[in-house]
Amino acid sequence: MVEQPFRLVVIGDSTSFTDDTGPKLPNDKALYPNVLAARIEAAVGRPVAVNVLARAGTDVREAWRLVAKDRHAQFEVLMGADAVVVGVGSIDHAPAGIPAIVETMIPFLRPESVRRIVRKNVYGAHPYLVRATAGRFTHTAPAEFARLYDSVLFQVRSLARGAAGVTLGPTSHRSRFYGKGHPTLRAREAMQREIAERHGFPFVSAWDIVEPHADRLNPDGIHWPHTAHQEVAEALADRLIAQVRGEAGRPQPPSF
Repeated sequence: MVEQPFRLVVIGDSTSFTDDTGPKLPNDKALYPNVLAARIEAAVGRPVAVNVLARAGTDVREAWRLVAKDRHAQFEVLMGADAVVVGVGSIDHAPAGIPAIVETMIPFLRPESVRRIVRKNVYGAHPYLVRATAGRFTHTAPAEFARLYDSVLFQVRSLARGAAGVTLGPTSHRSRFYGKGHPTLRAREAMQREIAERHGFPFVSAWDIVEPHADRLNPDGIHWPHTAHQEVAEALADRLIAQVRGEAGRPQPPSF
């Protein structure tokens, strides 16, 4: 009989497929999901099949739609997974100069010339508005993030029943677009950690790992060099492999 691969699922954002030079193909070996897969494969002695469910700018609301509404993600990817990484939240906690609903409406503006003018002016004003408000406002309000993140983790536990699991906290930035500041990061990270641990998911602080490499971020001031991808993957692997080997507890499926 052919041995079934170990199934790793990553629910993430652009940090899962972008390095310090830009977006990469899914099989790029330097990206943290693939580094993580290689570590697990070496530890468990089985081939690892990795599925990355991610797009640029994925926030917690989109993650909730994915795990609650997308039948492919629910029943063909998450169900039967051996390990799951939930790596969303970075955009939710990012400083916001423009309410998220305004950005959501821009693609629907017509004609195209109006859409381009509005987009240019909104994005141009964003860093100045962030600085004017001292970075106090974020893409997703704290209470809304807490409600949706709690729902995402509950749904992951429900679908990937008994899988090893770990959460990756929010990254920060050195970006002019976000006003070159991030005053709410640590408070929001602490909130995210508390929710994750309440669901039985160990929490890895992305920014603690990435910050020492901040002088080598992508020109956008957000995405990580290969060394940071490697170290993030190693931290995630330590938590997941311990669960796979029975050395640490796994997130438990909810009882109904």
